[in-house]
Amino acid sequence: MTAGALLAGALLSSLPRPARAEQGSAAQASESARRLLDEAYARKAARDARGAAAALEAARAAGADAQLVALELGYLASQQGDIEEARRRFEEAGRGPDEALARKAQAELRLLPQRLSADLYAETYGWSRVLGAAQQSDLVPTLRARGFFRPSFSLDLGLYAYAQVTRDLASGRGAGGVPLVYADNYALAGLGAMLRLWDRRIGLFVQAGPALNLLDDGRERVAFDARGGAFFGAETGGCAPGGAGVSWTFVPCAELYAEAVFVSRFDDNVIAFARPRLSATYLVTGPLAWQVVAEGRAAADTNGDFFNNFVDAGAGPRLRLLRPLRLDLALGVHAGSYLGLEGRDPAPRQLGYVDLRLQAATYVEF
Repeated sequence: MTAGALLAGALLSSLPRPARAEQGSAAQASESARRLLDEAYARKAARDARGAAAALEAARAAGADAQLVALELGYLASQQGDIEEARRRFEEAGRGPDEALARKAQAELRLLPQRLSADLYAETYGWSRVLGAAQQSDLVPTLRARGFFRPSFSLDLGLYAYAQVTRDLASGRGAGGVPLVYADNYALAGLGAMLRLWDRRIGLFVQAGPALNLLDDGRERVAFDARGGAFFGAETGGCAPGGAGVSWTFVPCAELYAEAVFVSRFDDNVIAFARPRLSATYLVTGPLAWQVVAEGRAAADTNGDFFNNFVDAGAGPRLRLLRPLRLDLALGVHAGSYLGLEGRDPAPRQLGYVDLRLQAATYVEF
């Protein structure tokens, strides 16, 4: 071989070779990342959150899409209740180049708890007593608004300011100017704190502030109102059936609400109340669910006021608006009895009763 040929061979050997080795290495890395992602999804399905997170981090190190990994880590953190970590991961995914993944991350961010929030509850409850004790009719509207501040995402504790007003239509003055009071006709305002537990099914709260008497009934216009207690609320998945158009269906639903509350303004009374409900949707027309409902109610208190100690049950139709907010309109026939206890007010001579009832209620969170 000539010296020129040797020199040419040396020069050729020093030049970069075709990228077969690099391509093979990239393919191996891609395959490794895919296997690790598959492992992460399998561990997530098996509820192994720690193992899934480790596999996702390893997949990112092996070359998996960093934006996708951030989104999946956000889902994991959200499922584990780690709101701070979920927010960090979704924000990271929301800044990525893939617009579809970014939109998913931004949608998840909007669903996470916020530092500042508010809620609004509005209800109108009416009845006409057709048989039994203290026959009368009344309509009682109530409006409550609260604004919340959440100091930490690691604990579902909210500090809040509230305003609430109730004023029924039947209360006033009777014969001889004697006050007739059938509801708690006060406007309330103040500050409180609420701790939510078990995916917000349980709440513990305390609140206090002034209460303004809306009736001219001889009592002081302004009183102090402090209250605190616990409540429980849960419902099954069929209570808000989805769907579009018009369809006949049968979707059962079970609901339970219970509370026990101390109220200083009611002579330091503690009032307990429970209301189980069973219902079924039989027709869906767009955003409206047509339902039949059966419910029971029971209450008891420590002061022995007759109106706070009763049991009753009833049934009737309920129309539930599902979108854009939930609004219930229910009618029913209910029968029950007071338990015969007497506090300040004497119990009626006839304890049993039959009511026709109407309730319209909505609850909105912001």
